[in-house]
Amino acid sequence: MKSQRLITLLFLILLSFVFSCSHQPTETGISIVTATSGLMKNRLAPFPVYLTNSPVNRTKLEKKYSSDIFIIHTGHILKPDLSKAENEKSLEALSSLGINLVNLTLEDFVIAESQEINFENYNQAFLNSSVIDLNRDDLATAKNIHSYEEHGGMAFIGLSDSKIDKKLLQEKSKEKYIINDYVLSILKVKKVALKNATPTAIHSFIIVHTLGNEINEVMARLPPTFINSLAD
Repeated sequence: MKSQRLITLLFLILLSFVFSCSHQPTETGISIVTATSGLMKNRLAPFPVYLTNSPVNRTKLEKKYSSDIFIIHTGHILKPDLSKAENEKSLEALSSLGINLVNLTLEDFVIAESQEINFENYNQAFLNSSVIDLNRDDLATAKNIHSYEEHGGMAFIGLSDSKIDKKLLQEKSKEKYIINDYVLSILKVKKVALKNATPTAIHSFIIVHTLGNEINEVMARLPPTFINSLAD
């Protein structure tokens, strides 16, 4: 009887320890964001993070959640069935909507290239951590397109899915861009982010993606110490 009580007590102590440590950020930690529409559930973020795949009004979200809400568009901001003028109108509207960050996808880059749309012409912060510009043999970047975005101690990494409209497969611009290996992209961007930051500036990384179950394979390939929590 005493031995059973001792085992039970040890189990409860261990369980308490696991729960108390499960959300503690580490220098190498990554929080996974399932990038569906809505508020991200993550105790690590000191501010609310809202994910959307369509334009949203910041004023309404601030009233519902908080004035310091961080809004991320998860990608496919440009549409293959829209004209250049219509896609440019969508980009122009972003700054007035108050969206903090737009995660660009492979399809966004292909459409922009084929329609001669320049992302630099818009007052909007864009994120790209995985789409390679083969002309540069490096990530596609610009003055407002960065490989990561740091905000409030959180560093956002954006992965592109491989979804692309069939009509774009024949476009010459399709040959200019490819998606880099996701794990390699995460590791490289994390290294750059920590190198550029002060020691305490970044305490956690958040992956923004629309990969579905594919993200599980990506996380399984990362070093175990690289993951600190699961956000849903």
